[in-house]
Amino acid sequence: MIIAKSGGLADLWELSPIRIEDGESHSEEIITRLFPGNPLLCCGKSNREFDTKSREEWRGKLSRLALIVPSPMTAHTGKTKEGKDSAHALSNTGPRRFLVVEQDRGTEDEQAGILLHLAAHAPLALAVHSGGKSIHGWFYCIGQLEDRLDRFMRYAVTLGGDSAGWSRCQFERMPDGTRDNGRRQTVFYFNPQVIKA
Repeated sequence: MIIAKSGGLADLWELSPIRIEDGESHSEEIITRLFPGNPLLCCGKSNREFDTKSREEWRGKLSRLALIVPSPMTAHTGKTKEGKDSAHALSNTGPRRFLVVEQDRGTEDEQAGILLHLAAHAPLALAVHSGGKSIHGWFYCIGQLEDRLDRFMRYAVTLGGDSAGWSRCQFERMPDGTRDNGRRQTVFYFNPQVIKA
């Protein structure tokens, strides 16, 4: 019922305030809008090949990467749960900036419909295709209480979302980046107007 009322992938595309239609990668400008200034960002080609660098240090390299943590980092390295130094750890991940809802079930139209439905409950900034079988929605959440975000995430999970996105240090798909199989991670929806800081 939610999907039928909310629409599908074509509707998500049509509602996007900014559309990327030229076949070129726009990772650099998208990341600049999502993360203004020069914050530390954790990005990588894979879960095994990654680093944390300033935005400026990443400049010109983002379109070739597959993954990014959707919140700025507080330091170049932190301690993992196992006590090892790593550029990708919860201990060096900063406050939550985006809460990402991943989906692996349903058709692309069904997933898009769920994201459009969720956009009535939280500000949808971005919808990125994984280059595989899922569409990930980035919801802007600066200034929101964790309790409210937790309720939102729990609701998203009841609709088919993956609870793994709740972790602040979870790697998500680089907007308009390149998956390890060479496929582009297409941005279907981009609304930087919801980003306030």
